[in-house]
Amino acid sequence: MVASVKDKIDQVVMEDVFSPIIQFSVLLDGKNISFNSILKALSTEDISILAISFLENFETATIRFVVNYPDMVRKFCSKNAISYHETKVLGIEVDSIDKVAQLVNTIFAAEVKMHYMYSFLVRPGGKIGIILQTENNEFATNVLHQTGIKTISQNEVGR
Repeated sequence: MVASVKDKIDQVVMEDVFSPIIQFSVLLDGKNISFNSILKALSTEDISILAISFLENFETATIRFVVNYPDMVRKFCSKNAISYHETKVLGIEVDSIDKVAQLVNTIFAAEVKMHYMYSFLVRPGGKIGIILQTENNEFATNVLHQTGIKTISQNEVGR
């Protein structure tokens, strides 16, 4: 079935409003791959890790990260037989810690379930960058925009 012109326009408008960031998740089992080896290898490929989360559970660990060039990570992982999972997450940029509190309050007030949140390592101009995963990222984006909280796209994360 061919999509109508209106459907295509709606999709483009929604992509402008909800432009997710690609997050990679790698399960580290301690035998095949280590946290340190991932960091070193990515840096030799000129891939910058812009946000990172590390969670250890018993004998495994999960590293979640956002990079400047997702396509390069896909190629790198494929070349090195590294299993990974991609998730679309929200990138949010705010001016102050008070805005982080507003962000959390806004998400909770809208009754959107927040799965996890972690910060960017560095954002330009002293801004605070947040990675957020919710049960409904599109709805969360709309709610945040209504309160004046800015989301950022994959194209903007490397700046």
